[in-house]
Amino acid sequence: MTGEQPPAPYIDDDRPATVGALRSVRRWLIVTAVWAVAATALGVIALIQANKDDEAGKTQSAADLARVQRDLAGRIDDLKAQVDGLPTSDDVSKLENRIKDLETKADKTTSALDKVNGRVDDLEKRVGDLEQQQQTQTQTQTNTTTTP
Repeated sequence: MTGEQPPAPYIDDDRPATVGALRSVRRWLIVTAVWAVAATALGVIALIQANKDDEAGKTQSAADLARVQRDLAGRIDDLKAQVDGLPTSDDVSKLENRIKDLETKADKTTSALDKVNGRVDDLEKRVGDLEQQQQTQTQTQTNTTTTP
């Protein structure tokens, strides 16, 4: 044994496969394939359900959006009617002119009332003076008739 090399150690992977080992691998491949098909089916079912939920959500969202749009359109119409009912600048200027005329008339009326008050005061004074004169004359006549 001088030039010969010792045999290489035996490696498990170099052994030929047995029928039992092949059956075991085949079983595990079948189990893996069944799990893969089941997972795919569950994924497809979940995707279909999610699409149905999205459709229901889209329908609900569309209904909510339509309701909000109708509500806003009604509010806008109400505001437009209010704005249309507001007076124009021409109406406001006419009103300002009427107010100025009324203020002028009120000032004139106040002046006229002051004059009338002055006249009434004068008349009251004159009436008072006349009453006093009459009393004085009455007293004087009474005094002269009683002194014989």
